[in-house]
Amino acid sequence: MRADIRYVEERFHHFNHLIFGGKLPPIPVKMSDGVSFLGMCVAKVRRHPDGREEHYDFELRMSRRFDLSEREIEDVIIHEMIHYFIMYNELADTSSHGEIFKGMMRAINKSYGRNITISRRLSAEEKVTTASSKRSWHVVAHVRMRTGAHGVKVLPRVVPKILDYHKVVSASPEVTSIELFLTDNPFFNRFPVSAAYKVHPVGEEEMTLNLVKAARLIVENGKLIQR
Repeated sequence: MRADIRYVEERFHHFNHLIFGGKLPPIPVKMSDGVSFLGMCVAKVRRHPDGREEHYDFELRMSRRFDLSEREIEDVIIHEMIHYFIMYNELADTSSHGEIFKGMMRAINKSYGRNITISRRLSAEEKVTTASSKRSWHVVAHVRMRTGAHGVKVLPRVVPKILDYHKVVSASPEVTSIELFLTDNPFFNRFPVSAAYKVHPVGEEEMTLNLVKAARLIVENGKLIQR
């Protein structure tokens, strides 16, 4: 099955009362088409003058790209609820999955017969479609072909190579347009970085979705300018 907002909200409410004593406030749930994660609890952080950090604006994000069993989805939700509990209560853990997290995870698994893990092992098929979650900056070319196909190219972050790629590909009779972007979206981690003129096919919807927050780069008078 694939999770949806109503299901995640219902399971959050259920496990909040069953496992966390109803002490976690309701949290906004957003569904994502991301392939770099199953679930993610995020929050903003403000630092007080005394050096104390405070988490706020919590949000639970769940990917709908993975076809999982109901029990697997439940374990992902509980996993993220542990993160939420730690951040909401401002508990100082040793790391993202530190001693507090692991202690809560083991206790929940034992008491409720769950199988929550630090990170779920992906199947061979999922590994092919799942990008690394590490964020790094990429210069991305979105190339539209006369056939209607869309392609992506991750370029070296070297201005002369970017300008050369843009010039050569723009002049190709097979290309209708090329746009350049700067992004740290993990989606693009899967593509090799090179200045070769080939592109990798990507669907228009997927390309557009993953470039929503990207900064546009413009080639103007032989210079590369960020807009």
